[in-house]
Amino acid sequence: MRKKFIKFLTLTQLILGIVFSCPETFAEVIREENASTHLRWNVFTAKENIVVEKRGERVLLKTLNTGFYNEAKKELQSLKKNSKYIKSLKFQEPNGENNVSTIEIALAGDDVEVFNFYREREQKHVFDFWKEGTDEQTFKDLEKQAKKKKTASSDGKVTTAKEKVKNPPFLKKTEEKKEVAPTEKLVEKVIDKNPGFRDFRYGASFIWNYESFGPELVISFDLRTKTPEHFYPIQNREYSKSEKEAHLQLAINLFRKKKYGLMYKSIKLYQEKYGADEEVDLLEYLKANAILRDNINGGNLEPIKMAINMLSSIAGRTKNYDMQKAIYKYLFAYHKKNNEYVESLTIAKRFYVSSKENFDYEESQYAADAIIFNLAKLNQVEKVSEVIKEKTIRKIISKSKLMAYEIYVNHKLGDIDKVISIYESNKAGLAKPVAPSILFNVAEAYFQKAKYKIAIKLFDDFITQHSYHTHSSHARLRLALAFDILEKDINQTIVLYKNAINRSQDSLISAEARIRYAALRSIRKIDLKEEDLENRAFLNIDENINLTLDHKKLLWLTRLRSYIADGQYESAMTYLAALPLTSFKPVERRVFQADGAEIVYGIIQKEFENSEYSKVVREWNKFKNTYVSKVANDAYMNFIVGQSYLHLGLYDGFEKLFGDFKALSKTPERTFPIWIPRRRTDNNDEMIYELGVIKDIKLKNWDLARRGLQQIININNRSNQVHYYSGLIDYAQKDYKASAMSFERFLSSQKKQTIFDPMELAGMINKYTDALYQLGKFDKFQKVTEAILSDTSNYAPNNPFMKSMRERLGYLNIEIIAGKNSDKSSLLLEPRIKEFLKLYPGTDYTGRCTYLLGMALAKNKKPQEAKALFEKILQDNETPASIKELVRSELSLMAIKERTI
Repeated sequence: MRKKFIKFLTLTQLILGIVFSCPETFAEVIREENASTHLRWNVFTAKENIVVEKRGERVLLKTLNTGFYNEAKKELQSLKKNSKYIKSLKFQEPNGENNVSTIEIALAGDDVEVFNFYREREQKHVFDFWKEGTDEQTFKDLEKQAKKKKTASSDGKVTTAKEKVKNPPFLKKTEEKKEVAPTEKLVEKVIDKNPGFRDFRYGASFIWNYESFGPELVISFDLRTKTPEHFYPIQNREYSKSEKEAHLQLAINLFRKKKYGLMYKSIKLYQEKYGADEEVDLLEYLKANAILRDNINGGNLEPIKMAINMLSSIAGRTKNYDMQKAIYKYLFAYHKKNNEYVESLTIAKRFYVSSKENFDYEESQYAADAIIFNLAKLNQVEKVSEVIKEKTIRKIISKSKLMAYEIYVNHKLGDIDKVISIYESNKAGLAKPVAPSILFNVAEAYFQKAKYKIAIKLFDDFITQHSYHTHSSHARLRLALAFDILEKDINQTIVLYKNAINRSQDSLISAEARIRYAALRSIRKIDLKEEDLENRAFLNIDENINLTLDHKKLLWLTRLRSYIADGQYESAMTYLAALPLTSFKPVERRVFQADGAEIVYGIIQKEFENSEYSKVVREWNKFKNTYVSKVANDAYMNFIVGQSYLHLGLYDGFEKLFGDFKALSKTPERTFPIWIPRRRTDNNDEMIYELGVIKDIKLKNWDLARRGLQQIININNRSNQVHYYSGLIDYAQKDYKASAMSFERFLSSQKKQTIFDPMELAGMINKYTDALYQLGKFDKFQKVTEAILSDTSNYAPNNPFMKSMRERLGYLNIEIIAGKNSDKSSLLLEPRIKEFLKLYPGTDYTGRCTYLLGMALAKNKKPQEAKALFEKILQDNETPASIKELVRSELSLMAIKERTI
């Protein structure tokens, strides 16, 4: 169905247009992007600056901003027209009647579609032009690719993509289709079939059952143009027989000539002369038809109540079955059209009784069908079930119609297995096209049973056989959703979602399709590009659409996950806190709580890696009971929170967490959702013993700490963390040789980073290098420190602990180079000190480093620069006296050398 994007110039927009029409300087206004599947215009201007109207094959861009219009006109005229989508452009200047400037885009044909949305962040309108069938061609291309590089099916056989799942309706072939075997229910862990995308559970993952619908009852005429006379034409009277008959014929003739005023007068004279009850049914029938005719001819297409009441009265008393039958058919159609199912049911019952009395079995069938139809519309499912079991009903209504109602009743009652059983027992005898209610209800039953492959085939058949039906929108979305759940090729799934959006006739289905499409493209995709983020615009659902609670929950979940996918954990928590979780079903609430636990972890990890331990503890205690405790055990989160307690010296809090952690270690660990990969995935018990070791090291319980390390070895004899903690213990006990060896084993055996706390990392590096320094291994110390300074230059550059560590190592490195006292070392020392002082202005080592720089300058035969630097040191009040004494001695020595020379 063609989309229309129509807006009108409101008073507010007129005012804004006047404001924006002030002179301004315009940069690039229109940027064109030509893709293989569509043409895009990026129009850079304020949202209110353009009003878009779609009129058939024309798109009008209206603006009150003359400056914008002139610049847009200039740029559009310079662009090479893409004749595939655009036939011509016209520009209409303001005239005396209004101040509106208009750019008229004539589309290349009625198969060209236009979609428009606005991106607030970039302050631009986006117009996408594409042709109907483009997505279908894309799907065909994908199918060809899949056919070339065959894929393995779940049972191990090699099949093409086309054999695995039947094509959507636009790819239907005329040949007979093969049956698709049922698939098992999805298991908890989904195999990653689409690299670069998270699986279905991470997107718009809420699914609800679609309502079943009953068989339709076809009305064969149009109320807007027909009256009861269509079924029972008024016959001529034998006017030559008597004056009475001639008078009746006169009224009939006036009716036919549409002279209703004269007809009413004639009827009145007749009744005055012959009595009010004489031929009353015929005369009232004339009046009712005249009223209906008059309303149709006058443009009022809705029959008025007076005529309906008159017809009801006639049908209730007349002995003329043909007239009664005509009235009943008309009244039934009228009440059905107005969704008055109680009144319609009453008429159908009367019609059924009358047709049976008159042995009119054909009309009895129609009336019986109408009775069941109205009962279904009134949701009296049990009553429908009773009626279709009656012998008389089963004789006069077709087997396929009875089957459709049986399927509907059982589907409505939730007996999905019975629905499938009825269908499977009778499908061989069903002629095409199969009734829409049968196909849809059975397809939905298979979908609800998670037999998605069979559901795909049946929804596909529904679209092929009943593409006009209002439920074709539902079927298209179910088709895309089944592809998505089964992790089919992501590009094919995208095409199916686009079709569900573009061809939907139902605003709620369209909204659901947009949400699921946005989740797939901009949340489940891991490496997001700008074009992916643009799909978030689909989450801005039109306020005029009255979303159901299911749709709202889906939208809330998707918006929440957009924050998580972007790493905006604080914003995600704010959004989550505003949702009414207490009103949700437990299973739905659990989904939000699981995401909440991930958000908590994201916040805590960020603070932990910034060495903000107090914030880690605060966030943990704030959200632990609300989210974290509602889901399965998360070992690494407990581990870093425990470390934070120990860094802060909060041992009581640590003991409480430690006890809870040990209790949780016997429970299954959480595997979903994992939005943020954990830094470590060690065994639970290993992390518990490690926390115990850290605590004992903090409390200087060295023997207990070593005992804890042995317990870790017993669990995992390849644990590299043991070397790290051994190094800490040995250093604390001043066994520098053992400490250096342990740290070196830890660093050399480390396959991936395992220390993520900058303070902890800085502490380890300080201890390791100090151990080398204490052992007098200065050459090794120099090489190690240079490597460390190079490797950690971009790691937590603003963290005070890492900054302090790099500053200390840089200074010690300078001292070692200076201690070598050679010409080569002096040449190396000069740039090294200058770089150090630049990196750490105001460092405590300024005085000493400046003195060493002066010494290096002197050795490098730059005596004047050295003297100037020494003089500056002597004038600096911040330089320690000991440094100044060394400077004076050096100046004296330089003076003596100069005299000697």
